[in-house]
Amino acid sequence: MPAQPASRVPDEAHQPPDEPLWCQHCDSDKHLLVNSIQSHYPPAPNMVEVTYECHACRYAYQQVASVQRVALVLNRPGVSQGVLQFGGQYLHCGEPMKTKSCELRRIQAPLVLRPGGQLRMYEVLINTRILGCHCGFRMEIPE
Repeated sequence: MPAQPASRVPDEAHQPPDEPLWCQHCDSDKHLLVNSIQSHYPPAPNMVEVTYECHACRYAYQQVASVQRVALVLNRPGVSQGVLQFGGQYLHCGEPMKTKSCELRRIQAPLVLRPGGQLRMYEVLINTRILGCHCGFRMEIPE
């Protein structure tokens, strides 16, 4: 009798591992700040792709975790998370930031392409969005 194909195995068998958010350098989760939460691909029930950093060690991590594991870090009393990217939104003070304006920014840098070569100035133009929060916090992101 042939075995069933993998596509017929219940969803639970395809779940990615659900490890706690943890700093391997300081062996703790006390100083973690969540930076970004994105959809996990391929989709898995209650699982997200999360990036976070240890505020004490300055080490950054990215992993797949359950919504519950991420919530344990986000919902700690007295911990300010700063700016959180959640899907296409940026949150500060617990609310989505709103676009205040758009601007064109110019970035210039001198560059020598060959040793002993001529110094040339290069520039890049970038469209940016200025996001603002009701508390007055603002940040600029490329479009």
